[in-house]
Amino acid sequence: MKTMEKLVDYLKTNNKTISTCESFTGGMFANEITNISGASEVYVGSFVSYQNSFKQYIVGINERIIKKYGVVSEECAIEMAQKTLKLTNSDFSISFTGNAGPIAMEKKEVGLAYICVCSKTKYKVIKIQENNMSRKQFKENGLTVGLNLFLNFVK
Repeated sequence: MKTMEKLVDYLKTNNKTISTCESFTGGMFANEITNISGASEVYVGSFVSYQNSFKQYIVGINERIIKKYGVVSEECAIEMAQKTLKLTNSDFSISFTGNAGPIAMEKKEVGLAYICVCSKTKYKVIKIQENNMSRKQFKENGLTVGLNLFLNFVK
């Protein structure tokens, strides 16, 4: 069974929902989960928050987090996941923030990303650094890492 199908199956079996806040993945998670029949039972929706202003004014990321740590940070990934969870009233959320390149931003390397999964009571965030990947490979890798993070989070 493919990883996204495992995620949907877990959510259906446990009568749980998930939402997403995606930056560098650009809606890839939303696209992949909605390719699965029956995902509407468990998938609430997504924010594709590419620009900082969207993260701040729509998702509600605290401006101090952005200024102090940057959007490519563990702190921002956690806040993205937690704000999305609250805004969508889902049981779980997952966030993806990173730098797909081609240039460094916030004085951080291309290929750096943070992915966070959270529930109402806990969260888990991981950092990945992938060099020498195309933008598409970086996004696909981020999705795979995020899916595995979720499956390990709910074990």
